[in-house]
Amino acid sequence: MVQYIPPPDYRSLLPPLLACLPTAFVSPRPPPALLPLLSPILRQRVQHLAATAISSADSWLPLLCWESEPAQRLVDLVSESNAFELHPVSGEIDFGDVEEILYRQLDEETLQARIAVTDMGLVVIYLWCEGDQEGGGNGWRVSEVRPLESEGDNCSVGWWASMAQAEKKAKDKMMDDALREGEDNSVAQGGGSGVPTITGEEEGEHDDDDYWAQYDQTPGGRTPAAKSPGPSTTMNIHARMTSEADYYAQYAQVQPEMDNDDPSENRESFGESSLNGDVITSSAHQSTPPELAPFQGSIFCLPSELGRDSADLDLKYPAASSPRTRSTTISRLEETAESQSMAEVAVKQHISTSIKSLFRLCRSTGVERLDFDRMVRTELETLSMMTEDD
Repeated sequence: MVQYIPPPDYRSLLPPLLACLPTAFVSPRPPPALLPLLSPILRQRVQHLAATAISSADSWLPLLCWESEPAQRLVDLVSESNAFELHPVSGEIDFGDVEEILYRQLDEETLQARIAVTDMGLVVIYLWCEGDQEGGGNGWRVSEVRPLESEGDNCSVGWWASMAQAEKKAKDKMMDDALREGEDNSVAQGGGSGVPTITGEEEGEHDDDDYWAQYDQTPGGRTPAAKSPGPSTTMNIHARMTSEADYYAQYAQVQPEMDNDDPSENRESFGESSLNGDVITSSAHQSTPPELAPFQGSIFCLPSELGRDSADLDLKYPAASSPRTRSTTISRLEETAESQSMAEVAVKQHISTSIKSLFRLCRSTGVERLDFDRMVRTELETLSMMTEDD
């Protein structure tokens, strides 16, 4: 939505501004009525710089102009002119004729209006401000006040008779600047030959693009339009699985550096080994007592045999010395006791650390050792009284 911007009404904008200008020679501080008339940037400039005035001779009037030489001429113009006297009948300043209002747009958000007061020799440049709470909301605010230049200075160059024309010229200028900047960059990169050269950074980017483009060169990556994508997808998955299997199969051919057994070496020079691979197992069998040897018979027998060999079975299969649940309970009790002891130690350490910290705090604030001991004993006695009440 395009916002409507009304043209500046110089009949209501100029009188309060012109009435404040002569007060610059009375007080080094600007009058309160002037600040709402200024743009936010110019308002901050006048407020901060006028507050640092050393003597009453310092005037805030030059701060309304952004250039030093025109600012000095502005002071001379206002001090020597009689046009700033109030009219005896209306009580306002009669500023006379005003030239045609001209407009200039610097960018998408900066629109200025130029009002030339010929009888007073002043040029007031207004800026359209949105959301200016100190100035009363949206409206035209004073951006600069400067003396009217002579015709030879071409001070009106770049200004246009309407806001639409100023907007169009601003867009054309931004487009021309962008094209000119692009041409300058191309000439600078091409070394003046008109052919763009590839820098080291761009060459590195092309290398990266070529590297990542290799992932698109897998088998079946491009499927003809007449075929279904199903078989192509299956072929891609099969090819990917085959390549992964071949990749991981290479690890079987790797000889670890810490492995003493190298299959690639010649074994004939070492002779036959006397180890059969069961040295540990055989030694375990030899060291096992007969009464602890594993049961070799069958646990399934007839009732007659069960009655005859019941005594032997009782000896061969003794009952467990302790139930499983009992050992679990004991382990839980041990863990609980251990956790409680650790918690008790942690609490004691915390109390000790807290008392030391309190003592350091008291010593840093100038509290004596006796006073600290007295406070601690008082608190302990209070705790004993609370315990007795409980």
